[in-house]
Amino acid sequence: MQADTLFAGALADNIALANPEASLDDIVAASRAAAVHDEIAALPMGYQSLVGDMGSVLSGGQQQRVLLARALLAKPRVLVLDEATSHLDSLRERQVNDNLRALGITRVVIAHRWESIVQCDRIMRLSGGRLEEVSRQVLEGSLLRQSDAEPV
Repeated sequence: MQADTLFAGALADNIALANPEASLDDIVAASRAAAVHDEIAALPMGYQSLVGDMGSVLSGGQQQRVLLARALLAKPRVLVLDEATSHLDSLRERQVNDNLRALGITRVVIAHRWESIVQCDRIMRLSGGRLEEVSRQVLEGSLLRQSDAEPV
C-alpha cells in the first residue's frame, strides 16, 4: 500500500507480519529480492534490530523496501505497486526492478517517475477518464518536449 506502515519491533517480525511462521531463510530471500538485505545484515542486531515507532530508525527508501519484502514473503502471483519506489535513488530502483523481473511476478506499476515506467513491458496512461496504451517512443518524445520547455 502507498501508506503502509512498519510497527515497533524487530525487522524480521515486520517483514513476517502476515506470515509469523515464516523461516528466517524465507525472510532473507524476500529481503534480498527487495534489495534491503545487505543494509539489514549490516545493522548490529541484523534482522532482530528494532525499527522504532512507525519505522522511525529507517530511511524512507529502507522503509519502502522492508514493506516490499513483506509483500514478497507472501509469494504473490500479481503485485500491485503504487509509487512503491518513490523514495529510492535511480540505481537502487533499477536493482529492485531487476530483482522483481527475475522473480517473474506480474506487476501492475502505478508511477510518475520515468525510472519506474521505463521498466514496464506495457505502458498505459489515464487521460480524460480513459485508459490508453502509450508507445515508448511517444512517451519519450513527450518527456523530451517537457524537458525542453523547462527553464534552465
